[in-house]
Amino acid sequence: MQQNEADGGLAPVLDGAERDLWQQFVTGGWVLYRALFNQIDSSAALSSADWRVLEVLAVAEGLRISDLAEATQIPVSTVSRQVVRFIEKGYVARLENVDYDARQKWVTITDAGREMVQPILDERDRAVRRLVIDSLSPEEFDTLCRTFGKIGERIAREGL
Repeated sequence: MQQNEADGGLAPVLDGAERDLWQQFVTGGWVLYRALFNQIDSSAALSSADWRVLEVLAVAEGLRISDLAEATQIPVSTVSRQVVRFIEKGYVARLENVDYDARQKWVTITDAGREMVQPILDERDRAVRRLVIDSLSPEEFDTLCRTFGKIGERIAREGL
């Protein structure tokens, strides 16, 4: 067996049962992703990348472009272009009086941005309920969400 990364060696490869479970996860994950975004995007006035940016801004009081890119997992250059478009449409506004480094661009969602994204988020919520929550017991849903939270925290902690 190979050494663990903590010991300076390589992590062990998956055994057959782990690989089978992982394949179920990957296949189910991609099927879920496609079904969710097909349902949402079919009725949305924005692309999934666009509504994701507005969704993140809707729960923040203001973010730097770089923080918005990190939160959405979208490249900074793409988020920057999205923000410029959103400012032109009135969905996002620059925050001018932020007591931070003036070189940083801070933005916030506007009321028009909230009005644009809310129906999309409502549709997303209906899709999540139908495709995920209704398929699981409350305990399974809780475990699924906590597990992904734990995985996300570890990846963030490791800077990957």
